[in-house]
Amino acid sequence: MTQPITINALLQLGGIIAAFWGGYKVVMEIIHAITARHDKEQKWDDMESKLTKNIQDERDKIYANYDKRLDTLESHLEETACDTEAKIQEVRAELEMLTECMYATLDGLHQLGCNGKVTETRTMLNEYLIRRAHD
Repeated sequence: MTQPITINALLQLGGIIAAFWGGYKVVMEIIHAITARHDKEQKWDDMESKLTKNIQDERDKIYANYDKRLDTLESHLEETACDTEAKIQEVRAELEMLTECMYATLDGLHQLGCNGKVTETRTMLNEYLIRRAHD
């Protein structure tokens, strides 16, 4: 190789080096842009999973709170139902006692010779008690 180095050859060599350098920079910018986009999308995915987890955690807290409240309400309702049933039984016992007293009073008045409304009412009460016994 005995060719002389000319300015034209140096310019061509410089052009080739500049083309490689420019191509290298373009490829690096493309890689940088792709990497930046990937990192941004990765952050979005991470943020989405964090938000989803936070929402699920909040939902679980709300469910736990309402479950606790429902348990409290159910126990309160059971207590109220038991109290109500006890009061109803007490009232029924009192009504039974009053009915027996009323029947005894009407029967005593009937035995003393009171007629009219006493006899009618005693008969109605007796029929009512018979019907009630068979219901």
